[in-house]
Amino acid sequence: MTLNDWQNYLHAVYQGDTDTPTEGTEDWDFREILLRAAIQSWDNEKGILWGELWKQLSDASDGDKTVVAVTVEYDCPIDFRFPGNYVRTTDASGVHTFWPVVKPAKAELFKNESATICWFTGNKQDGFDLHFGEQPTAGHTINYPYYKEPDIPSVAADIIEMADPWFAIHHSLSTLRENDGEGDRAGLELAKAEAKIKNMRTRNVMPAWYQDNYVPDRDFETGTPGFGV
Repeated sequence: MTLNDWQNYLHAVYQGDTDTPTEGTEDWDFREILLRAAIQSWDNEKGILWGELWKQLSDASDGDKTVVAVTVEYDCPIDFRFPGNYVRTTDASGVHTFWPVVKPAKAELFKNESATICWFTGNKQDGFDLHFGEQPTAGHTINYPYYKEPDIPSVAADIIEMADPWFAIHHSLSTLRENDGEGDRAGLELAKAEAKIKNMRTRNVMPAWYQDNYVPDRDFETGTPGFGV
């Protein structure tokens, strides 16, 4: 659903007609602010990492993707929040080197020695950086999965990322009804929004068909002896 679609649907349900405000008008801009509030509410749903917000560095429009000689620090994409797994460096034949991600504090233990580890530092204000514990091979490709910031639509053609944008419609309608002094109708819209996000939560954790759904035992999977061995 595009921002334009969302504005059309919201207006139709709210006002009962198709005379949607024009892009750039006060009503359009105010409702766009309500959309941003709904996206933030969805983004911060407790205990959920939304599938829509996982991304690969290779799919990002920015961020350093190639190892440079005598360089162990690389810029992350601007929408980066935190890494999702190992960092990989890959040679021209497709052979991967996997770099475990550690916390910056633990990285201090390896300052005087080379180690096949990496860590991330930074913040939203200054941006994030990837650091390698030793020099990777120059020319190798860098890739890693990461959890990103949600996109905020700003022009009519921008697409809303969440699986069910009707959550944002009902969430926004709740505020509009409340501003109109219609408390009961505002509560009804909020309940509809809660139902939508509950359904998204369920779909978000569903495994693909015929796939195992369990917490993996890493030691078992890698052949490392465990308790009692």
